Amino acid sequence: EPDAWEPLDEKRRAQMNGFVEGAATIQPRRTLVLDLRGSEADILGRMKQKTRYNIKLAEKKGVVVRQSEDVGAFNRLMAVTGARDDFGVHTPAYYQKAFDCFPVQERALLLAEYEGQPLAGVMVFAHGERSWYFYGASSDEERNRMPTYLVQWEAMRWARSHGCTTYDLWGVPDEEEEV
Repeated sequence: EPDAWEPLDEKRRAQMNGFVEGAATIQPRRTLVLDLRGSEADILGRMKQKTRYNIKLAEKKGVVVRQSEDVGAFNRLMAVTGARDDFGVHTPAYYQKAFDCFPVQERALLLAEYEGQPLAGVMVFAHGERSWYFYGASSDEERNRMPTYLVQWEAMRWARSHGCTTYDLWGVPDEEEEV
């Protein structure tokens, strides 16, 4: 997938540690990279007011986020997300392998829960000062509790705690959507 190796000249290919360029990419080539520098208040201050409100609302409504190794729970959420938003999802083995590709200290699966029920989850990875939000999923249950906002915020906090200064949303559509 695209990132620091573009353009793929001979020097860049040598840096890819055995990875080879595929014929097709999955992720859009555009992305958004959030700055994690400064205090948490600084980061929250750069967010839209509605985003800050929804993070606080999730906390107020009893959503808690925990780190997990339960990729199966994430897969169940992903199946719901794919059906709801009408997009294909990978096999459970794919998400497990993606998760396992990173050392334990460079990966996190965060699950937002209400009363022990997983409502949303994200896989986030870190390397050096950069972090990436690879995959996210959510349930159709309790959406009014805004679990997706809190789990993303906690992923950013996790990345900061691992020395990251950026949080890459890892892909936004290459073409502007029609409104």
